[in-house]
Amino acid sequence: MLRIAAAVGALVLTSAAQAQSDEQPQPSNEDRSILNRLMQEPVTLFDWGMAQLDRDIASAARRTFRGGYGMGEPKAGSTYDWRGKQVILSVTVPMPAAERTQTACKHAFQDIVSTLTEAAPASPDAAGWYLLTAFQPDGHFWTSRFEDVGGKLLDVVRLRIGLIPSTADAVSGDTARVRCSGRLDARSDEIEVEATS
Repeated sequence: MLRIAAAVGALVLTSAAQAQSDEQPQPSNEDRSILNRLMQEPVTLFDWGMAQLDRDIASAARRTFRGGYGMGEPKAGSTYDWRGKQVILSVTVPMPAAERTQTACKHAFQDIVSTLTEAAPASPDAAGWYLLTAFQPDGHFWTSRFEDVGGKLLDVVRLRIGLIPSTADAVSGDTARVRCSGRLDARSDEIEVEATS
């Protein structure tokens, strides 16, 4: 009797496993190979930091330019300028002509920085602290015990804000643009502004 119960149990388990394997296709050897190759590729702290900056600048741009602050969705991202040896955080947003001013650009710059550094301790070093944490994964031992990594990152990371005409305005001849840029810890008078028409 025990043997019959064991055989029935095995048959039920085998049928359930077969039904489950029929529902979920198994990856091919080629699929497993690419996954294994990806798992063996190292991610550097630079790669990690660039991914965090890219995510953070996109989020900060959406938060800053939501609700009528612009005429469209902002475009944001982070890139590495190999020639200039700088990391560039960029935000570009279409704005009405009357709002494409140097003052508006500086305010947008400061709003983006405030959003990026909102979790940082309130201090003059907030921007450096933010950059240090962006390039340091949770639980990673790398710290700035022996050098001011946040301060060094401030020297090589720049934020650029571009206020541009909407596509409709550009087609009708409005080409005025305002761009401002600077370090994340820049005071208002240190933000560089460039206007073109």
